[in-house]
Amino acid sequence: MEYSELFAAIDAKPFRPFSLEIVSGRRIEVTHPDNIMILPNRQRVHHIEVYQTDPWDMAIIWPEGLAALLFPGPEAASG
Repeated sequence: MEYSELFAAIDAKPFRPFSLEIVSGRRIEVTHPDNIMILPNRQRVHHIEVYQTDPWDMAIIWPEGLAALLFPGPEAASG
C-alpha cells in the first residue's frame, strides 16, 4: 500500500471514516483523523498508531503489515 493513499485519506475534507486492513486480515477502523498518528513523521514512517473510542484500545501497525485501505460502501452508511 502506498503511504500517499493513507495520507490523502487522513487529510480528506470532509473526512470519511476508513479501515486499515493488515496482512492477517484484521480491519482497524479509523473514525476520526485525530485517532491516527504516523510516527515519528510522514517522511520516515516507523509505525502507525490508531486509537479507538475506549481510551485503552489502540492498535500499533508496522508499515510492512499494511495490506489495504478500505472505505465503507454506500450501503454501510444507510444502515
